[in-house]
Amino acid sequence: MDYQTEVTKVKDLLAKAKDVLIVTHEKPTDDSVGASLALLLGLVSLGKKVTIACPDAMTVGLSNYVGVNKIMADIAVKKNFIVSLDYIDGSIEKVSYNIEGDKFNLVIEPRPGFESFSADKVHYSFASGNADLIIAVDTIHLGGLKNLYEGNKELFSDKTIVNVDRHPNNAQYGAVNLVDVTASTTAEVVARILSMLGVKLTMDIATNLLNAVYGGTANFTAANVSSGVFDVASVALKAGGKRFGLVEVTVPQVGETIVTEAPIRAVHDHPSSVAPAGQAPSDWLKPKIFKSSNLL
Repeated sequence: MDYQTEVTKVKDLLAKAKDVLIVTHEKPTDDSVGASLALLLGLVSLGKKVTIACPDAMTVGLSNYVGVNKIMADIAVKKNFIVSLDYIDGSIEKVSYNIEGDKFNLVIEPRPGFESFSADKVHYSFASGNADLIIAVDTIHLGGLKNLYEGNKELFSDKTIVNVDRHPNNAQYGAVNLVDVTASTTAEVVARILSMLGVKLTMDIATNLLNAVYGGTANFTAANVSSGVFDVASVALKAGGKRFGLVEVTVPQVGETIVTEAPIRAVHDHPSSVAPAGQAPSDWLKPKIFKSSNLL
């Protein structure tokens, strides 16, 4: 896969999209939730209106991810009712409407010389209108979205889908498939996409990415750990990303700082206005960082 080519396609799609829907699979994990929420915060920073959904409820262990309260369990899809006519070019003189009591009347006046319209030439349909673009994260196939897909198949068939994943058995169901099978977490793929889109690495995005790669690799002990996951952790820490459940404690007697396990308050806000502790470069995960990848 050529990242540059595929991300360029995503840029073009985002330029045309006002509303973006991010979806991820059932039985959420650190990787699926952290990657999805990092993507949400990144797209919001680019001025996009973003909705996010997962078919299953979030567990307590996932409650600290920034923006987790934005994840919906269903998609409230507004469906436009469409009236279609068999049409011959130039056959319509005027279209108007009027309301009589509880009746809405659509009035179509045929142009002189053309045949009048009849009931057998009228057709009815629905079109989903909530999202201009769908991005599926860490989802092998659309069936993994359960009710999100099953209850909204027209939406998924009508809209362009960007498929972001790292699993070798991904079904490649997207119009754009950003599937990197050399990555050990989907958060790595999302991090690289955000960097190439020019998203600034904020503390909140960094925190989501950092905990996603830690959780997704069992603290870097998984057999498939890639070099890219360390790159993501490194830039996320530099940008001020925080590990969940860790708090710094200063010991005055010796003047040193230690790290101990302790619960922390769940953060549920949208992108923080707090400036990051460190400043990641503008091209924080450009392809050159992934030198060990055979994709470039």
